[in-house]
Amino acid sequence: MDFAEGRHVCPVLRERLDSIRGSGLWRIGAAFALKIAGLALVLMLAACAQPPPLVNSSGTNLVSTETAFAFPAPGGPAITAVIERRFTNATQQDILLSTSARTPGQNMLRVQLFGPVDTSAAGETRLRDGFLPIGDVGSEMRRLLPGIRMLRSPYYVQNKYGPFGYAAGRSASGDTCLYGWQRISSTGMTQTWVGNRGSIQVRLRLCDQSASEQRLLDVMYGYTITSSFKTRNWNPYGEPAAPDASLGKAGQPIYPVGISRFETVTGSPPAAQPRQSNDGVYRTQRQASVEPPPAPSQPASVGPVVPPPPGAESANSRMPASSVAPPVSAADTVGKGTVPIVPPPPCVADAAGGCK
Repeated sequence: MDFAEGRHVCPVLRERLDSIRGSGLWRIGAAFALKIAGLALVLMLAACAQPPPLVNSSGTNLVSTETAFAFPAPGGPAITAVIERRFTNATQQDILLSTSARTPGQNMLRVQLFGPVDTSAAGETRLRDGFLPIGDVGSEMRRLLPGIRMLRSPYYVQNKYGPFGYAAGRSASGDTCLYGWQRISSTGMTQTWVGNRGSIQVRLRLCDQSASEQRLLDVMYGYTITSSFKTRNWNPYGEPAAPDASLGKAGQPIYPVGISRFETVTGSPPAAQPRQSNDGVYRTQRQASVEPPPAPSQPASVGPVVPPPPGAESANSRMPASSVAPPVSAADTVGKGTVPIVPPPPCVADAAGGCK
């Protein structure tokens, strides 16, 4: 609508508009508006010319080893790399560990922190939280340890964070493998709507060609979680436990007694299998120790016992004491119905030196 020609515009305002149109201010304002519109068009074209930023939809990144959520105990397997993945409700890290096994696969310690994730850096998928069913444990082991028969431990075990489960087995190449799982979460009355929220899931996949089952299980006892969400509501550990009531009390002796023995799941290592040589003969890898042949036993004396002459050495005196037959009395022989031994007559020397 043209205000200068509108019928509801007062005559004073109509005169002012006519004066502005006739002056040079109208032309300056129109030229300035055209310049602003052209500059905006140039900026829009420049923005369209730049390529769009590349976005990683999985939220997986390779981070520094110093930012790992957990660390093995001193002397344990070394950390080689850390792969971090973000979900809508959790952050997961696959902490890759050094390995010397011949079994295909990567040793790793997987830690999942469930809590208030930053929405600007969160992924697009959601991670399942809760206790792990037994069927899912078998699926995870078959995926991370294919072709290895794993035996679940029937024993109750726990580390400094609470109870956990594990399974052990041996690969075809002779490696000892272990798979452990644990969920850390405050339970019972300690978890409220405003505090002690969140949870931590831990998985351990470990194989070694020389370590024992007990040494692999020590990693589940020795790892330490070093990360958390910086909020007062997140506390999956619950309230700290009270010390033992017997500590510091009289009449409650405590002795330096450790574990009596370690119960294995896989059993003792298999014996050395025989291998076939080039000539087709099977030989074991370990040669049995050659025992010396037993000494031949002396035959028992037959016939009457002849006493040796004075100063001479008889055959019985040179034999061991265990091989000399004990003397037999006449009463024993008569009672048993055997023939008594009659001593020979005394020897009378003749001129030739023989006996008559």
